[in-house]
Order: sequence, then structure tokens, then C-alpha cells
Amino acid sequence: MFFRVRTRLTDRPGALARLAERCGEAGVNILGLQLFPSLGTVTDELVVKAPDDWTATAVADLVSGAGGDEVSVEPCTTHDLVDQPTRWLAAVRDVIEDPARLPTVLGQLVGGDGSKWTATEHVRVAMLADIADAVRRPDTSAKDSREMVVYDLTETGVDARIGGHVVGAATLSDATVPDLTIEVAPAWRRLGIGTTLLSQAAGVARGRGATELILVAPAADEAVVPMLSSSGLRGLIRLSGGILSARVGLMAVRPIDKVVATGR
Repeated sequence: MFFRVRTRLTDRPGALARLAERCGEAGVNILGLQLFPSLGTVTDELVVKAPDDWTATAVADLVSGAGGDEVSVEPCTTHDLVDQPTRWLAAVRDVIEDPARLPTVLGQLVGGDGSKWTATEHVRVAMLADIADAVRRPDTSAKDSREMVVYDLTETGVDARIGGHVVGAATLSDATVPDLTIEVAPAWRRLGIGTTLLSQAAGVARGRGATELILVAPAADEAVVPMLSSSGLRGLIRLSGGILSARVGLMAVRPIDKVVATGR
């Protein structure tokens, strides 16, 4: 029996190895694997071959016992072994040939429940929809998928979301000169999300009365200087004990108390 399995694992070394070991011990063979990283977790989609007498429930119990969370299992066929890039490229071809097929194509790719899609899948769906729109209206430019990023004010700073998934976060401390840390999920780096988080967080800090903040990052983080430059902010950068810190003045920053920006 073939099953398609989707589960969330904690993003730490050995989590996937533990799942693979449990599957091997149970005689369940992993034939395909797709990873969707996010902040702190990774959504794994697997195609497995289980013994003929296994049910979807048995597979779900196995994955849950190996540390999987939010497990979903459904029977599938060898068609699901086609790799993801090939499936999405085929979907683009199908939608270009007939834009009206978009709902059917999406149902085959990701199912109809958007709440179960990863952030990556939300953007892929948006891009495929943009292609369908462009084919229907050749003179209309497709919307940039970056418009799918939404920035929300939180108690600790600013979050960047795509389709309900947090893909980036700017966290401010409570100090008079607050520390600021910025984290963006690996799949969403180098797209300007970190720069927007920095700009928004600077406005939030200014709105709380701060005149300076200290951007803190590992010394090996090569994104800090380009991020500062792109945001228009300036900072005095120091390296100490493997930590990079940039003291950023906020006097020229416009205070904000509500984040409304979308896109980058």
C-alpha cells in the first residue's frame, strides 16, 4: 500500500532520522520526501510503501510516535512519486493551455484545504493563479507573489506571514535601548523580508520612545550589512565574542504603532 504522509517535525538535528528509523523498523519504506522549512519546524511530505495490511491510521500512529505533529495520511499511487518540481512545471503547462483547469490542477497538487498548505505552497499557488490570470488577460501583468507577505505588529515586535504561516520575525527587548533580533525562515531569505522587518521594527521601537536600538546577530551572518543598507538605516557595527551588534539611531525614523505594510 502506498500512502502520502504530511507531518510537522521540530527543526532540530536527528528529528527526520528518528522518523526514518521508526519507519524502517516497522517495514515502512520511504520512497519520496519533500521538505518545507519554517521557523522552528519543518513540514515533511513523504510517500511511503507500507505492508499490504496497513491502514492510514496505522501509518499515522507510527509517524506520531516518531515525533510527528499534525499528521495527515491518505492512500496514493506511484503517480505521487513524481518529484515536486516536475509536478509544478506540468501544472504550469496545463494552466497555460487551459486556465479554466486551475481549480482541478490545484486540487491534484495541494488539495482544497488552504489551512493545511505550507507558506511555500501558498506562494506557489499564488504564482500559478497569476499565470492563469495572465493567460486570460495577456495585457495585464501578473501580481508579484511578494504581495502575499503580510506584516503584523506583535507584543514583541513584528511578524512576517504568508498564508497564515510565520516566515519571519523581528523581536524587540524591553530595554530603554532595545536589542533587536531578526529571523527569516531559510526558504524566504534574500527576498527583502528581513529588510522590511528591520524598517518596521525600527518604527515600532521609535513609537515606544526609543532613540536607538541595537541589532544583534551572529558574527557569521552576512545579511546584516546589506539589510541595514537597504533599509536606509545606519549603524555602528561591532564584533565581540562571535556576536555582531549594530547600534542604530532612530531619531529620523517615523514612529508607528500599527504595521500595515504588505509585500516586501
